[in-house]
Amino acid sequence: MASTRPVYSRDQITKYFEHLKLPEEQRNYNVAGLEPEDALEYLTRLQKYQLVEVPFENLTLHYSHHRQISTHPEALFKKVIEDNNGRGGYCMENNTLFGTLLRSIGFKIFTAGARVFDGRSWTGWSHMVNIVTIGDSRYHVDVGFGANGPIKPLKLDQSGTLEQHISPASMRLQWQNIAGNTDKTQRLWVYEHCIDEESDFQTTYCFTELEFLPSDYGIMNYFTSTNRSTFFTQVIVGEKKILGGENGDELVGNLILGNNDLKWRIHGKKEREIQFHTEEDRLKALEEHFGIKFGEVEKESIKGLSSEIKLQ
Repeated sequence: MASTRPVYSRDQITKYFEHLKLPEEQRNYNVAGLEPEDALEYLTRLQKYQLVEVPFENLTLHYSHHRQISTHPEALFKKVIEDNNGRGGYCMENNTLFGTLLRSIGFKIFTAGARVFDGRSWTGWSHMVNIVTIGDSRYHVDVGFGANGPIKPLKLDQSGTLEQHISPASMRLQWQNIAGNTDKTQRLWVYEHCIDEESDFQTTYCFTELEFLPSDYGIMNYFTSTNRSTFFTQVIVGEKKILGGENGDELVGNLILGNNDLKWRIHGKKEREIQFHTEEDRLKALEEHFGIKFGEVEKESIKGLSSEIKLQ
């Protein structure tokens, strides 16, 4: 028996498009009749606007009294779209939200798990990606990884084709065995990122084409958001893409929030930086540059955590 996934209503889709600042003449509520090349172009446009307007961030784990992450599509819609307060989420939040939008307008989509490479070894399943089928091809679509994550749909093609990232960076998918496998016949899709033409490609994460179920993400989300040794529970992160270029519609850089600073990276170069010396510095930057404003209870919630900025 086929299983169904939640979808958003027409009214919710309209609110989503408004949040993305997608021009009305570019809005399509049903892609079923589009030719594959037109569907891919539309998917690419939606992904770009999503990366600009919905930040990758883990603030709920630090600025909330409950520190609980919900991956239910309706909870995510309220948090990001309906409340319209500049919020986003980490991978399982942003990719579930965006994936639900894609499903709601007629894209054929499922989700899969990924392992992140930390520079030395692979994590367990801790990341989520969307896989969209258009025509006879499958595409890897990820809006929840941060600065070096993919910026457009990547075709699942074993040729390892290089694709342009935010100039001068590039990206590609490799179909290969990974270190740690005892069965050398195993293959996974490996996403790699390269910062410029003089640098080597860096392994970023790998993913499978096995469809993951909501119950899988329940387990993954619980560990990622509660285990005190995970990256997300230790430090604050935030990132969103910046539009610019001749027509103002090109991805030109990233706004990157760290635990103690905020950086503007344009075409691979750091153009501006703000250092945080107090909690007030960080909260001010979140409001001014992300549009995120917390109440008193949320501000109090970070006290005592390793991510709190303490006066020296």
